[in-house]
Amino acid sequence: MRRIQNASAIACSPGSGDWMTDQELKKNSLSLYFVIAFALPIVTTIIVYLVAGAPSGLVVNEMSVATLVVVMGMVHAPMIAAVVVVFRSARFTGVKNLFQQLKYWKFGPQWYLKAILIFPATILVVLLVLSLFSSNFTPVLSLSVMALGALLSTLWEEIGWTGLATPLMLKRMSPLKVGLLLGFLHAVWHLAANIYGAGAFHGNLFVVNFLATTVGIIGLRIVTVWIYVRTSSLVLGWLTHLSFTGGQLSLVSFALTSGETIVWNTAFSVAVIGVVVFLVAGNKDLMSR
Repeated sequence: MRRIQNASAIACSPGSGDWMTDQELKKNSLSLYFVIAFALPIVTTIIVYLVAGAPSGLVVNEMSVATLVVVMGMVHAPMIAAVVVVFRSARFTGVKNLFQQLKYWKFGPQWYLKAILIFPATILVVLLVLSLFSSNFTPVLSLSVMALGALLSTLWEEIGWTGLATPLMLKRMSPLKVGLLLGFLHAVWHLAANIYGAGAFHGNLFVVNFLATTVGIIGLRIVTVWIYVRTSSLVLGWLTHLSFTGGQLSLVSFALTSGETIVWNTAFSVAVIGVVVFLVAGNKDLMSR
């Protein structure tokens, strides 16, 4: 059995995962992180809605300055929150250590393969199965602005989710519990922007679609935490998130109807849960603190 890194003892090296000492972290740092990470996209979305109104369809098909502001306000929030929390605790040295985690990228190729391929492979399998029932689910290869933008947006997010929140939460609970709780929070964090960007598109079915995507995001976070406790790698956390988001933006057709989108998100989330069950069954130490 592989040993899970001791998350209760924090080392000083930025690449060790727990890169700040207990003395450097002020009280309520984790709570402050979540307050800022949630507040920024909510406030940004409300301001944009009041100034420019909401789009009439799905934002990926109606990109505008207003949409870009909402997206930027959301994806930068976890990074900004992490910087504020770390600066409050350790000033510029702490911020430097936060970003220096990106310097640690030398891991076995098997971890890169897992981070990059698990979700795209799952996406392709689900699409191929669904395409047996409707050609609308046939996989596409689209290098859209949104897909290319995921290269940076997922990095900005993971500086907060994996670079700060994950190691802090691992001090308090098991990796599986961290994945479940942080995954749920990560999913709810999308809510304001999702209402703005997809509320009109899904109408009365918005809640159904949001619940379906929530399950998938929880699965994403469990896989990301699993890779993190094995490697302490922010880079691999970023690549895992990139493969999840970028894979969908690149392989799933933007022409799906609301109903088809819900079918897709539901089927994909069920498949992701299958991956998680397989993962936990083979790594029972994920349930131990």
